Amino acid sequence: MKMETPTEKQLIRNETTIGEIMLKYPQLADTMAMRGMAMSGCGTPYQEQLKAAAASVMNDGDFNTMLNELNAAAAKIESERPKERPATFEVTEAAVEKVKELMKKQGVSGFNLRVEVKPGGCAGYSYEFSLDDEVKTDDIAVEKNGMKVVVNAASAEALKGSVIDYVESLNKSGFKVDNPNAHAVCSCGSSFG
Repeated sequence: MKMETPTEKQLIRNETTIGEIMLKYPQLADTMAMRGMAMSGCGTPYQEQLKAAAASVMNDGDFNTMLNELNAAAAKIESERPKERPATFEVTEAAVEKVKELMKKQGVSGFNLRVEVKPGGCAGYSYEFSLDDEVKTDDIAVEKNGMKVVVNAASAEALKGSVIDYVESLNKSGFKVDNPNAHAVCSCGSSFG
């Protein structure tokens, strides 16, 4: 049995939050659930660090075994991921026009719409929208009608196949994501899992 040396890179550590794990490696939820951790619905401790979340349901030996299993599975997932990830989401004309309108109202130009998936919300994750004048090296961008929508690599994984839109109704107006990867959506519609 190979023992990990301190110099080897662990993808998942004691201090990694449950939300970070689920954002990058959602398929690892089953491994944690089989060890007794709450991994679905409102009871999922997305903001907690892995070690703290596991402390109430397993001893240190079981935790270390699970941590090794999680790291082995995460390494396999990373090795199978394509190094170049194409933009795999779409943006509607309504979303582009709303961003342009917001920039005009604020007297700015040249900004992008940044969409991020963040741990939190009653279903597990929520979308965060902001104007950003920077495109980072690991960002994935979609350009439409002279405007870019950018997402970081981790968020892009969760947004594969999604459509980013802007909707206006009597009850609620705002950016909306039609995400085929969402297994559950909260009743308020602002978070998904």
